[in-house]
Amino acid sequence: MGYSCCEMSPSPDVLEVPVAKLIDLEFLHDVFSHQEFFEVKTFLDIEDTETLATLSSLGFTLGRAFSKGKTRFQRVRLTRFDFVEMLALEKIDYYLPDGTWEFVFDSAKQRAGLCNYTDRQISLSRYIVDHHSIDQSMQVVLHEIAHALAGKSAGHGPTWKAQAKALGYKAEKFTGREIAEQTAKWIGECRNGHLHYRYRSPKVKLACGYCGRGFNPRNVIRWEQRV
Repeated sequence: MGYSCCEMSPSPDVLEVPVAKLIDLEFLHDVFSHQEFFEVKTFLDIEDTETLATLSSLGFTLGRAFSKGKTRFQRVRLTRFDFVEMLALEKIDYYLPDGTWEFVFDSAKQRAGLCNYTDRQISLSRYIVDHHSIDQSMQVVLHEIAHALAGKSAGHGPTWKAQAKALGYKAEKFTGREIAEQTAKWIGECRNGHLHYRYRSPKVKLACGYCGRGFNPRNVIRWEQRV
């Protein structure tokens, strides 16, 4: 889908859509598939309740209203996080319909998502949303929903795998390494080119585990701070 209907705002990560009726689920998925867009904004006649209801169902939130001549307009906006939350809640409502599960974002860097059985929460790392596609974010959500369905004792065994497959999970692996590659402040490299990541400056010399077990001075990792 093209973007001829849209105008870029002064901020490169915001897409302003002058015709609200053009916005639908497919359009938003296409927009947020491009990492440079973090937010979609538009406005519409405040009396156009049908379009307003449609946008609300897609996760849009209300902004300030304004007048132009005799017409009153309503500004609305949708961020990438709003869109992912809307999609995640749809999945949770469909696959976990008892209404006891909720969706939240977290700031985890060592994992992509979590199924919290105690609080009955499906959570997704904000860093996954920041640095991965919408489809990849939803894969993490499906992974955690499968855990909720399979039960805590199932782990990643046959019961969980069957549930995950039934949900359309593609067995994509997202670990703390994917997040670290994008966000860690320190990047290390050994003489053989293996990359390592740390969130804090290493205080002692470390050797590359890919090149051999134990500490070997020949495999020492050289660290640089991310620019």
